[in-house]
Amino acid sequence: MANFTFLYPMWFLALIPLVVLIVIQRKNQHHGGLIAPHIAKQLGMVQKKNGHGFLYGLSIIWFCVTTALAGPSFGYKETPSFQLSGARILVMDMSRSLYATDLKPNRLTQAKYKAKDLLPYWKEGMTGLVAYANSSYLVSPLTGDSKTLDNLITNLSPEIMPYKGKGSNLSAAITQSIEMMKKSGHQQGDIVVLTDGISSSQLERVTALVDGTKWRISLLGVGTTNGAPIELPNGQLLTDNTGKTVVAKLDPQPLQQIATETHGVAQLIQSDNSDIDAIVRLTKTPLEQVTKNSDTQVNSRANHGYWLLFPIVLLSLFAFRKGMILALLLVLLPVDKSMANTLLSNDYNAHQQYEQKEYQAASEQFQSKQWKGAAQYKAGDYKGAIESLTDLSDVQSQYNLANALAQNGQLEDAKAQYESLLQANPDMKDAQTNLDIVNKALEQQQNDKNKQSDKNKDNKEQDQNKDKQNNKDGSDQSSDSKDSQSQDSQQNQQNQQNQQNQQNQQKDKSQSENESKSDKQEKSDASSQEQKQQAQDKKQQEQKEKEKSAQASDKQKEQNNAEKEKKQAQMQSQQDQVDSDAKTTDPRLQKLEQSGAKEDELLRALLYLQAQQQEPPQASENEW
Repeated sequence: MANFTFLYPMWFLALIPLVVLIVIQRKNQHHGGLIAPHIAKQLGMVQKKNGHGFLYGLSIIWFCVTTALAGPSFGYKETPSFQLSGARILVMDMSRSLYATDLKPNRLTQAKYKAKDLLPYWKEGMTGLVAYANSSYLVSPLTGDSKTLDNLITNLSPEIMPYKGKGSNLSAAITQSIEMMKKSGHQQGDIVVLTDGISSSQLERVTALVDGTKWRISLLGVGTTNGAPIELPNGQLLTDNTGKTVVAKLDPQPLQQIATETHGVAQLIQSDNSDIDAIVRLTKTPLEQVTKNSDTQVNSRANHGYWLLFPIVLLSLFAFRKGMILALLLVLLPVDKSMANTLLSNDYNAHQQYEQKEYQAASEQFQSKQWKGAAQYKAGDYKGAIESLTDLSDVQSQYNLANALAQNGQLEDAKAQYESLLQANPDMKDAQTNLDIVNKALEQQQNDKNKQSDKNKDNKEQDQNKDKQNNKDGSDQSSDSKDSQSQDSQQNQQNQQNQQNQQNQQKDKSQSENESKSDKQEKSDASSQEQKQQAQDKKQQEQKEKEKSAQASDKQKEQNNAEKEKKQAQMQSQQDQVDSDAKTTDPRLQKLEQSGAKEDELLRALLYLQAQQQEPPQASENEW
């Protein structure tokens, strides 16, 4: 009994109307009849007592129904888990004709946009990436990490292909795609090709490869039937061997033929998303290959309320006045357990939508928080799944809650949730695996923060050194200003001395000419007034120079402060960006992060390494 609980205890509120009904019935039974009991007894009249059998039966049935709806559970049930292991390969044409400009800015850019638009829809199953020109190259093996594929697509171009200008070989790409899926244990799957044309010889080879197989090929034609010249990255137009400008045109007929023979779909590139929607409708759910995971068992509470159907139906027989034998036969018929669960379930329609992969619609109809959270998680609504699963205590809901927290970027909360699950269920391998991934993601976040902190510290030290240097330059400038003022003062004194000598000479000359004493006195007064005026002009000049020097120093300080504040704002912005990126990063992506060399150079090296292990491609019919 330690494991006994009610799955939906709120249903016991339905007993309140029953209690009210019983209270009303008890009040009514105290009211007497029309004749007083002692008079009726003297007259020999016996009053019948009100029967309570119906009320008792109704109460018992009501209680049983309410208890059944509350979902009594005596333990857990184990069911094997299943996983969808379908596969698909995205094949991208990287021949030089992708530089044609009939689509703006060119076909290559538009093809990348369309490829990236497809990735978010491919959540079920695994996806690989193959690029081809005159030969085929594996860019990414089968993975469920769409972010990694997105980064690889960004760096794809004809320029990183080992054999540039040697045409396109779609049959080699199809062959490699099929081999990749077969090595992963798949005997069927989708191949989605983004190309700007297929030659007649390639059409024959591809149809021969997939004839009679279960491989389904869908194609997106990137280009127009009118075509356009091929403008290379250096700005020159591509020419053939005769020097004539090559005009790349798209023929949609081969694309349609391959799609028809393999039960795929062919689309020409459109300005809206109608082309993507057509491909997604066919490839969103891969050609299913459901496998049973014998190592993982899903534990969930068993609802034993269906057992109460038997006393409910048995007590209901007493409400029959006729047809008792027929009703008894109905009771004795075996009741299927799944049928009982279906009768008690209010989520039947929502469950049907869930089985049909319509997760968003199912999440809106589910009344059960457990199923609602599972549907929201499948639909990618991780915040909604967290809200639905937070208050649930069963192991499956708690495990799904931890996954939703991790997907929503709440890595610390996810870690705590996984650890709590492992304490109660040490043998839960999936929880341990996810915990290891979350720990690695947290370590990566901490490393990123430490690097940013060290960088900020270095920038701060550089700013301090620069401020010291600016202060030193300001003091030197002030010293130079003082030296200049001293030199100007000496020059002014020398000029005054020369003027005084000249005045003395004039004075001697005037004395030799026998000027009167009154004239001498007037000249002496004039000379004294002139000296005072020169001294006043000198002080004003020094004051102006000091003000200019102070203004220059203040302006330099304001510039230094402005630069410092600008750098601090940039560093804060970078730190906020690092924190934001660390919060929203999917933990599964930490395994494939790269650093050091540029990604396009790494990708080029990967393709050239594969080219060295292959035989050189032969000349193609559209070689330029």
